[in-house]
Amino acid sequence: MPEIRLDHITKIFDNGKVIAVNNVNLIIRDGDFVFLLGPSGCGKTTLLRTISGLIQPTQGRVFINGLDVTDSPPQSRGIAFVFQNFNIFPLTVWENCTYALNVQGYSRDYIIEKGERALEIVGLLERADEYPIGWGNGDLQRLGIARAICSGARILIMDEPLGSLDPKISAEFRWELRNIIKDAHLTAIQVTHNQEEAMAIGDRIIIMRDGHLLQEDTPDELYKYPTSLFVGNFLGGINILEGYVIHIDHPDVYHVKIRLGGPKLIINAPYSRFSLDENIIVAFRPEDVYLFPLGYDFENSQADWTGIFLTDAIIKSKFHTGKERRFIIEIDNGDEIEISKPETFKYRFCEGDNIQIGLFMDDVRLFKYPKNLQKEMDLQ
Repeated sequence: MPEIRLDHITKIFDNGKVIAVNNVNLIIRDGDFVFLLGPSGCGKTTLLRTISGLIQPTQGRVFINGLDVTDSPPQSRGIAFVFQNFNIFPLTVWENCTYALNVQGYSRDYIIEKGERALEIVGLLERADEYPIGWGNGDLQRLGIARAICSGARILIMDEPLGSLDPKISAEFRWELRNIIKDAHLTAIQVTHNQEEAMAIGDRIIIMRDGHLLQEDTPDELYKYPTSLFVGNFLGGINILEGYVIHIDHPDVYHVKIRLGGPKLIINAPYSRFSLDENIIVAFRPEDVYLFPLGYDFENSQADWTGIFLTDAIIKSKFHTGKERRFIIEIDNGDEIEISKPETFKYRFCEGDNIQIGLFMDDVRLFKYPKNLQKEMDLQ
């Protein structure tokens, strides 16, 4: 299985006016299923096309399996493509799948071996003699992937392959897609706007913005440990509170005061370095905040609340999204945060209710105060 390495890749368009990809270094390991995420225009598709050879980088080199393929055409890179729009020929399933091998003049036995294997992987071997006219999008995508596998490609590049599917079908087919890729032992790169899809089935996720690679890691690590406010907000959403450092116990433990008379927090931040009186941002996920009615009996609770930080708050509004309940909460200093709970959440709080909220400090992240907070939190 091939490894892909990008070495200082830059792509500039429009006579230097547009830097679509800016000095990107990246290694995509053998057999990984990798997702490219980021706002529209961040450079995802340009990076994908550079890897595939459809465009040449302005600077930098592309390596596949240790070989420099920067100047090689797409057909020599062992790459197959699956796009959102289905380019299926008016032929049988078998003829669609084996079309490229026939054109290239491979032997009958070789074509049968590769075609049967590809269709078996995607679950279409028994339908090889059918014409895919009138097929649903999910089956058409399976056929498109079979054709890619049959070509002998070891790298699969996909640009929004599930984007035209019904949401319910897409949610079901994503797991089939992952299983197909793993069964065929492919290295796969997919561009998507669907963060849930990337989190669910990706081995690794790459976050881009303005042509830069901001962070690359496993879905779990990216979600728990974003290295910037933008990444944290883009991948799942975060609450932020503005504050400043009032005391440092040792290099890792910071006492933080939230602005305008807000609460004091003691936060362990081993990978950050802040100074006394420095302005900072306190960030945490909506689902990491706990809601309690006033007078909740913590001592006799079945749960272990040791170490939880508590503060008073009031419910400003609430709404349902089908799967969960969302609350807008105001704390003492007037700051508002959003909290999400599953639909099964037992407390039926109302607007105007006085409550307590709780946070475990392990769920809190500290960030330096950016030069432009609004831009940093903008998802565009």
